[in-house]
Order: sequence, then C-alpha cells, then structure tokens
Amino acid sequence: MSDVSDRLPGILTDLDITPRHLVHVGAHEGQEVPAYLGIGIPRITLVEPIPELAAALRDRYAATPAVEVVECACADAGGTATLHVMQWTNMSTLLPPAPRDHLARCVTVQVRRLDEIAPDADVAVIDAQGAELDVLRAAPWDSLELVVVETCTVDDPTVAALYGDVIGFAESVGFVEIGRWVRDYSEVDQWARLRDGVQVEPGEIRDVILARRT
Repeated sequence: MSDVSDRLPGILTDLDITPRHLVHVGAHEGQEVPAYLGIGIPRITLVEPIPELAAALRDRYAATPAVEVVECACADAGGTATLHVMQWTNMSTLLPPAPRDHLARCVTVQVRRLDEIAPDADVAVIDAQGAELDVLRAAPWDSLELVVVETCTVDDPTVAALYGDVIGFAESVGFVEIGRWVRDYSEVDQWARLRDGVQVEPGEIRDVILARRT
C-alpha cells in the first residue's frame, strides 16, 4: 500500500468522512501508522500475522492508547492456517507459493474474521497478498464507509486478488470504486521475485478505493 499515507487524508476530506476506527489488515511494519495518528484517527487496529512483526508493532505502540495490535491473519472463517513467509516479508501469504516466489519459512498462525476483530470499523485498509476476497467476505459491511484494497489485473494469486473479482464483490455489498492508484505489475514482480529476469505479461497493481454507493 505504497501511497495510503499520502492519499488517505485527502480522500477522507473529499468524502467528508471522520474515521472513528480504522483497521489495517497486513500492517507489516506499520509504515502508515504515523499518518493515521497524524490525521487524528482515535482508534487504530493493526492486524499482522508474522509473529516478529506483530511483536515489534506491540513494542512500538505500547504507549499509544489509540493503537491495538492483533496478531493473526484474516479470512472468511476462523481457525489456524499456514502462513508462507517470503524473503520479502510483505509478500507473505496464506496461499500456496507460486513457482517463482522465494519462500523463507512457514508458520502456523491464528485466523480470524475481520467483522470479529473490528466490528465497528468505518475504514479498512486491506493488503493480504491474494487473500483480499476472503477478508472482504467477512468484513463489517454495516459499519464500513471506506475500504482501500490491493488488487491486480494479472492472475497472480500471491500478489493480490484479481481487480475484477474485488470490484464485483464490492458492488454486491453496495460499494463502488471511487478512485485508485496504480503500480506497474512487472516492476513489482521483478522486485518480489528478486529480479530474476523472467518476462511477465503487462498489467497493474491497483490499490482501489471503495465507498458506499450513494
């Protein structure tokens, strides 16, 4: 979610949304948290399944009452699952690794529904490396006003869910795309797969902004 920190304040202003509770699924190292705090969001829930990253977030924000860290992955059913931790940890995924992914290790993690973790969240940021649709299926749609979710136009499951599938699901629950920012898929692929030189089809990583249909 490369541009959330820079773009979210303007999006909220344009939509006249004053968040009460933001949940970020796939918080990683919490790069966006200073921006969330800077715009005065009173409650922030960070969901991160990699144990050492979740522990670092808990330590960093132990003295910040606004921030809660939940160590788990998100899907449409609770339980446990295998998290495939990649060499670049922000590419880690619940999905089986692709042939060119660089798997570092596997860990068993708790899995929870988002509507259980944050039933009153009004803003959600979702970066789940291919599991975005599973997260969305169990999101608290009655309370949400804005969702930012990573998608991909190329069928590459461990990068992100397909853009068309996410948009179709969002429309089924009364949300529509109101904007996006875009990265080149081939550049992300080459970075994630350690620049192995393999040619891939052209496409886009689209961080899509979804809002309730008016």
